[in-house]
Amino acid sequence: MVWLICELVFFLKNIMQPRRLLLISCMQALFLTVKLHGNLEDTITSLDTRLLQFTVSALPANPSVHIALRLSPEYNLQDVQGYLQRLKTDLQSKLSSSPGLRPSTGLVALYLLALRASCEDLDSLQEALPYLKNKLRAEKSHTNHHNVPLTNLYQYSLGVLALCVNNVRVDHSVLSGLMPHEHHHHWIDTEAMMVLALKCVHESKVPNNDTWMYSDARRTKVQTAMNKLIQKIQNRQAENGKIGNIYSTSVALQALLAVRDKARWLKGKEKLLIEAQKGAFHNPMALSQLLPVLHEKTYLDIGQMDCSKERDGQKHSHSVTASHQTEPNSTRQTGFVNLTVRNINRAVVYTAELPLYQGTSLLGVLNEAKRNDTNFNFETKQTLWGPFLTSVHHLKAQDTARTYWHLITGENTPLKKGIKDYHPQPGEHILLQLSNF
Repeated sequence: MVWLICELVFFLKNIMQPRRLLLISCMQALFLTVKLHGNLEDTITSLDTRLLQFTVSALPANPSVHIALRLSPEYNLQDVQGYLQRLKTDLQSKLSSSPGLRPSTGLVALYLLALRASCEDLDSLQEALPYLKNKLRAEKSHTNHHNVPLTNLYQYSLGVLALCVNNVRVDHSVLSGLMPHEHHHHWIDTEAMMVLALKCVHESKVPNNDTWMYSDARRTKVQTAMNKLIQKIQNRQAENGKIGNIYSTSVALQALLAVRDKARWLKGKEKLLIEAQKGAFHNPMALSQLLPVLHEKTYLDIGQMDCSKERDGQKHSHSVTASHQTEPNSTRQTGFVNLTVRNINRAVVYTAELPLYQGTSLLGVLNEAKRNDTNFNFETKQTLWGPFLTSVHHLKAQDTARTYWHLITGENTPLKKGIKDYHPQPGEHILLQLSNF
């Protein structure tokens, strides 16, 4: 394929250009392609093994990790079954907790997808399915009055997908919340999740029956909405294969696979593999969103899972040991980092130059600020992506006010990683900006 491209390029080049230089560039392209393909299987196997390590770590059980492993062609069945039991116990505990501590729409949706990926029957989901239905109705009601869901459209779409994959009919009023408006701009991963939910609805059939679950008129509307969304995603793919950033690319490629756009999927997959080889996917949530598309799978494949053959032990691979990830405790200072905090009106409420130690994350920098200034404080909440910043210097981000802490480096570059995964460099300027969403 590379040689065909090279011959075409040579044909289109100015005939005065030296043929030798073009031949060398073609040979280099061929070498790079062979090198990438040669490392492909090793890279994916290494990523699979790393994700499997999280199932025996001290981290809370993550349904997204379980989903990714179930969509992988090879894993340790015993470890995954133990992880499934942890997920079921955690879900039951969360559903039984006080109203303020119960799971969000997106979280319960991920749990339901994880359980379906292990072929759990609907009887074991009797409490979770009605809970998700009610959450989606509340999301839609909030949208009707405020033009936005209670959480966000990504979680809303994930909720619809979870019901659909479990062969549960979704209310028409809830489905209407997935119809995109021309003047609305959404994040790429949100648009991708909308595509997956709409694709599932469009292809849904009545269980044990060969008839469509939704009317022809409804399926036509769904198809039209899906076409608009997928065109947006396709138009946003950069020349290097990325769609947004590398993390949104993982989800976007699922949408491209769902509509069988193999060319753009391959282009994006190569970029993700290059970034993975550079170590970009250490976070278990990011890794769990990456692996399905590397295995040419999407969340839609969960609905087609057949667990009967696993009882024969066909999917055993080598067992893994726990991987412990802790904040480095280095005393070797590598420089300083500048930390600034601004309130919602962009007024500076805190600024300091803080010592930076080898291997320290942004979370470590915040802890250093707390040690150096007794008036400085910050709070986090645990999420599937790791600790999430909720309060800084006595200023709280609030869902009701639709505010959050925007993490920025340099002049105006948003951080692509969380406070535990991002490692500042000496001399870097970090800005924590309370912002609206």
